[in-house]
Amino acid sequence: MTNVKIDLTAIEAAKAEFNGDLGLVKKELKRLQSVKCRLKKEKASPDYQSRMEAVLDREQVLKEVRSLLDPKEVKVPDFNQEDVDRLDYDQTMKAIKSIQSKKCLSLQDDSEHGRSELAKAEKVEQMLLAHKKTVKPVEDGVVRKTEVQAILTEIQNNKKLTKKAIEELLSKLV
Repeated sequence: MTNVKIDLTAIEAAKAEFNGDLGLVKKELKRLQSVKCRLKKEKASPDYQSRMEAVLDREQVLKEVRSLLDPKEVKVPDFNQEDVDRLDYDQTMKAIKSIQSKKCLSLQDDSEHGRSELAKAEKVEQMLLAHKKTVKPVEDGVVRKTEVQAILTEIQNNKKLTKKAIEELLSKLV
């Protein structure tokens, strides 16, 4: 196959086509994957190459739209001080366990990459341990900052959310 080149205007156009609705984008991606699967069975077809390229191009554009509408969470080994400061007690404890697991795996890798991952994990672990001393366990009925931040990010990324959709997002906090 060919290298897929993505045009930012195509991404914005696809986002507008689906009105910024993540559910519709995911349905279309699933449909395209089915088309791609059926197309793979038709390799003898004379227009196979062009049809497959068109499907792959469209799929890549939709994957970019999906990542715009639904940003991934930052993984614990990639945390910076700002990410650590947003965590509550339970999340901090979970992150500490995660980073200690990462450290254990990095100890087994004696390559240069493994050593750099270990150093990075130790730095993050120190930030998490220091943060653990400043936070207290969460009481019932308390809303986490990270939950509010996630909802804010979703509202900011999806300008076409209806009042009802925003209310549903906020009701998850209660």
